[in-house]
Amino acid sequence: MSLPTTKNIVTIDDAKLLVWEITQSIDELVSGFENFTLFAVDFEKINSDKRKLEFLGTRWLLKILLGKETNVQYTADGKPYLNNGSYHISLSHSGNWMAVMIHPTKYVGIDIECPTDKIQKVYKRFLSETEQAELSDGKDIKQLQIAWSAKEALYKIIGKEAVDFANQLRLLPFEVQKDGRITAQHITTNTVYQLTYTQTAAYTLVYCIA
Repeated sequence: MSLPTTKNIVTIDDAKLLVWEITQSIDELVSGFENFTLFAVDFEKINSDKRKLEFLGTRWLLKILLGKETNVQYTADGKPYLNNGSYHISLSHSGNWMAVMIHPTKYVGIDIECPTDKIQKVYKRFLSETEQAELSDGKDIKQLQIAWSAKEALYKIIGKEAVDFANQLRLLPFEVQKDGRITAQHITTNTVYQLTYTQTAAYTLVYCIA
């Protein structure tokens, strides 16, 4: 499968979103960059082939979204950013799927997750007792997957003040559809967020623009 092009970019207001399944090898991805020296130092620090593919895949999507090859820096909290400040960015990956979102002025958070039934074993860690009761008491796997990705996307915007998913982030009840919206609250600051989700057989994707 070929790499995506600008035709695959989804535009939401002023945000740009790109989701893609990377099927290329590490060598194929490396050879496709015109100026791989931008990434070489960070790339050489990675030991796992899986992490190398994730690193290269998200940089490829950024290249398509930005129209050029750009290095990514990270804050002390692990939040990615561009040195020139031209866009706020968010990166996510699961399996071979990669998702990248950018916005020129607003913060963005995105999360992509491939389906797994393991989520039913851990949902009490990221949902409060109230949320558990409102969200099928853990019976609906698809709903749990959306809820997890929603809180991951919010965390990528808020940072360490939202690290306790069960007690610092509150999802209002929602019904599972193929595509939908969720209202959430950051309890610490009483800030309300709107998130958008889509769910396919291959992945759950949730993003927030704030």
